[in-house]
Amino acid sequence: MGTSASSTGPNNKSPLLPPWADQGGSVEVGSDNGADVSLPPQEVDNGKVQEQIPGSVPIIPSPNRLTGARRAFGDYAKSGSDSSNLRGSLKKYSRSSGGGSGVSRRLASGITAGSGLLGMMQGDSVRYNDRTLSLSELNGLTTDQAIDRISDHLTPDNGDAESVRLAIDFALAEVLPDDDKFDESMFTDDVIKEAISCYLTDLIFQDVVNGMGKAWFHAEHPSKHHKMEEELRDLIKVITQSKVEKITSNNGGNLSQGNITKIQIDAISQTVDEWESFND
Repeated sequence: MGTSASSTGPNNKSPLLPPWADQGGSVEVGSDNGADVSLPPQEVDNGKVQEQIPGSVPIIPSPNRLTGARRAFGDYAKSGSDSSNLRGSLKKYSRSSGGGSGVSRRLASGITAGSGLLGMMQGDSVRYNDRTLSLSELNGLTTDQAIDRISDHLTPDNGDAESVRLAIDFALAEVLPDDDKFDESMFTDDVIKEAISCYLTDLIFQDVVNGMGKAWFHAEHPSKHHKMEEELRDLIKVITQSKVEKITSNNGGNLSQGNITKIQIDAISQTVDEWESFND
């Protein structure tokens, strides 16, 4: 990924929520898939996401709030194999980040983009940043070209741009076959549900990578970064995937524009809150 070795992460004076977490352009999901085209587009933005997240808004961070999490993660990086230090660092990270609701608030830009991603995968046209795109326009491109077009279209114009783009790229590369030509019919209900799980996994992963900052540098050799990233992402994915399956009753057909914002919030919150049960 390259992110762990290049980011120093937030400092102790950084707010729990970045200034763009409740601001940004709106994603408008139209209807190109046979639904009632007389209905107005479904619209979501960061402010509307914040309104659906329970709990108070964290404003003032505690001094040295990330010290414990970074120390435990540094121990994990030094050992390269002690997963108990990894789990302990995630437990401390949850506590220092406002828990699941705090992380959900911080990832509002990603949740907004995720609503657009679902709409696009379900065959709707999606308008964002004064541009409109639907999957039907991508038929005949290579799969990689189509993924690039989707991630470029849904990337927000703020400080979360890189993490959202990486998460979309990761999710679609995970679920789409390595065919030479892209075909919108690839997106079955099961593929869509898996893509949403992978997308949320990587959003959370990117948040942790950034939060741990310089603790990554405790690895004895840069080659260990990749192994650490894989282990961290796999641990997050197992939990996130189980949460999405439970929330959707293991039915990708239950995903809709009416519930995708809440599903993302719940999956992120429940994943991060589960870290609280890890042993130190």
